[in-house]
Amino acid sequence: MQTTRILYCESNKDGTIGGSYHSLLQLVQRLDKNRYKPIVVFYTPNRLIPAFEAAGADVHIAPPTAPLRFSQAQNGWLRKCLVPLQRAARFSQLAFEGIRRARFLRRERIDLVHLNNSVHLGHDWMLAARLLRIPCMTHQRGILDETRLRGGLAERLTRYHARHLDAVISISDAVSESLRGRGIQCRHIVTIHNGIDPDGFSARASTDSLRRAHDIPAEAPIIGVIGNVKGWKGQETAVRATALLKRHHPEIRCLLVGDIPDKAYGERLQHLRRELDITCNVVFTGFKDEVADYVSLLDVMLHTSVTPEPFGRVLLEGMLLQRPVIATAIGGPLEIIEHGKHGFLVPPNDPEALARTAQELLASPELRRRIGQTARAHVLERFTIDHNLRKTEAIYQRLLSRLPQPVQPAGAA
Repeated sequence: MQTTRILYCESNKDGTIGGSYHSLLQLVQRLDKNRYKPIVVFYTPNRLIPAFEAAGADVHIAPPTAPLRFSQAQNGWLRKCLVPLQRAARFSQLAFEGIRRARFLRRERIDLVHLNNSVHLGHDWMLAARLLRIPCMTHQRGILDETRLRGGLAERLTRYHARHLDAVISISDAVSESLRGRGIQCRHIVTIHNGIDPDGFSARASTDSLRRAHDIPAEAPIIGVIGNVKGWKGQETAVRATALLKRHHPEIRCLLVGDIPDKAYGERLQHLRRELDITCNVVFTGFKDEVADYVSLLDVMLHTSVTPEPFGRVLLEGMLLQRPVIATAIGGPLEIIEHGKHGFLVPPNDPEALARTAQELLASPELRRRIGQTARAHVLERFTIDHNLRKTEAIYQRLLSRLPQPVQPAGAA
């Protein structure tokens, strides 16, 4: 049996490790290596590269060319004159990048291109695949709204390239609806929820050792948000809810586990905890590799996004480890949690509702236990990586069956 060579591209440019990296890593780890050979491209080096290589992937660093930009003229007439020049430069650069990527695809004998992020990224790879008549598909991992596409050339390019994609995998129905809502027409859009590896996500450190590491009293209840500290993730709601919960639980701790790429937002939260007199109650742990350890430490996991979450992978992690989860009732969480059965849903940006629900759970160990057990069973039934892999490989087989023959190697670029 001939091995199919699949090119995966992670389009993140700043090296921040997010859910898309981990989802791609799990997919690469579980691929049937007798049938598929993964070739993974990153734009920047990152700490997960050794894990991809250990999973059998050939890894390449291929930074994109910086976009050509004209200086912003102050004069309105001159600025209007520069617009067509800017567009011509963008088209020329895209064509150049597409040819460059096509040479890479030929050299690596790629049979199928699978982009890892969004229809509004990776247009150079899409063009390269079309030039070589290679099937090309993409994941859509984000809600595509007006903050992602602002009209003009960027939106027209996205609409054009999306029409020629062979498949788009949305990680939730909410994501699929966002595509349709923006008028993005694709040949085939399918929802495949993210999956988790039940055997690959488990706690190792003891909760006692973590309590000591963060100076948390033995009997103090612990709630927390797992994820990068950003405004749209809504950690402010958790901070304000903590101030309300402190009335019932003076020693309560709210852990904010994650990097702080938005420094201004991080400083705002620091100021807020001082203002609310909960400096000792809100703990910034910073980035942690041992996510499962911190998930297991929580009595209640909070998910506080204030804009629609595309999916909510961290919810699966909490549910798998039998943590009761409270999530905002927008976007992907609505497709994961049945309120009152697998967890709880509250309105976004509502610290009072969040605090009330958290207090109900903190007051009842039996409720926490029951919700946690039901949540784990739900994840194992519907959201494992094996479910995800089977559906993804079915798309590969459908697209590759249309190829008359494999892409033939060519001379090195």
